[in-house]
Amino acid sequence: MQTISLEMPEDIAEFVRLPPTKARALLIREVVLRLYEQGVITSAQGARLLRSSRLAFEQFLAENKTAIHGSHVDLRRDLTNIRKARSRL
Repeated sequence: MQTISLEMPEDIAEFVRLPPTKARALLIREVVLRLYEQGVITSAQGARLLRSSRLAFEQFLAENKTAIHGSHVDLRRDLTNIRKARSRL
């Protein structure tokens, strides 16, 4: 697996005023969001990078007002699957 690291100068890190783990999580979320918006990664890849489910990733996109990529055929299939899942409840 290839690893990409991001270094932040100490003075900027101090200005951000977040614990390192929170800052890291925020940076990862922002990078994933921008890569998805630009069509560089898929939603499955975005979910994997955030270590979340596909549904959680799509909720993340909605919270950030980012359109989900796909065609109207994909949307119809998703709606059908949602209706089927709801009918089983």
